[in-house]
Amino acid sequence: MVQLLRFLERAHMTSLTRLMATLFCCFGLLLPRLSQAAPSPDSAPVSPERADAILTRVGAVPARDNTFHEVRNLVTLTRPLESSGILKWRAPDYLEKLTLSPRREDLVIRGSTVTMMRGTAQPQTLDATRNPALQLLADTLRAPLSGDTALLHRYYHIAVSGTEGGLWTLTLSPTTNDVRHFLKQVAIAGTNNAITRLEVIQANGDHQTMTILP
Repeated sequence: MVQLLRFLERAHMTSLTRLMATLFCCFGLLLPRLSQAAPSPDSAPVSPERADAILTRVGAVPARDNTFHEVRNLVTLTRPLESSGILKWRAPDYLEKLTLSPRREDLVIRGSTVTMMRGTAQPQTLDATRNPALQLLADTLRAPLSGDTALLHRYYHIAVSGTEGGLWTLTLSPTTNDVRHFLKQVAIAGTNNAITRLEVIQANGDHQTMTILP
């Protein structure tokens, strides 16, 4: 599963702010601190039972090791950025994105701890329980892989196309204005119990696509 963009570092950011931005954009989710905004009524879920059945099937696989290829189209750049590496999932809560090209970078989410390592630099670690936005990142990435449908419904309306045993696509639309301010849509595509593609469209026009290979 779960994407998709390493943030472009800005010289005026503090170390903590740079790390937060990098973590979110590694998977295409750049979000502010969340508040308890009311769900939007204009994006109703479609076939929630079928979406839940698909997620339950995905969550039945306790371990995954996949390669990925990621393409990022940023409004500030004239050409797309590409990267590739390895994704690892271990139920119930371990997710690692190891980028090998064009440079090494390792993002690990284990329980409530998020760790970022770049090259030979010292690892940086954050506690997701102390930051709602970081908790959202961890939940969004791990909920589909663990089959935790209730957790995913907490943040998103979910529309579905396809069939649970064949080709399918889940379209996630944010339920709060806080999330919607930065994130327009997330699409998760797959076959049977495997996620094969993750696409993120941010409100600022940035567009990231991760293709997940066996």
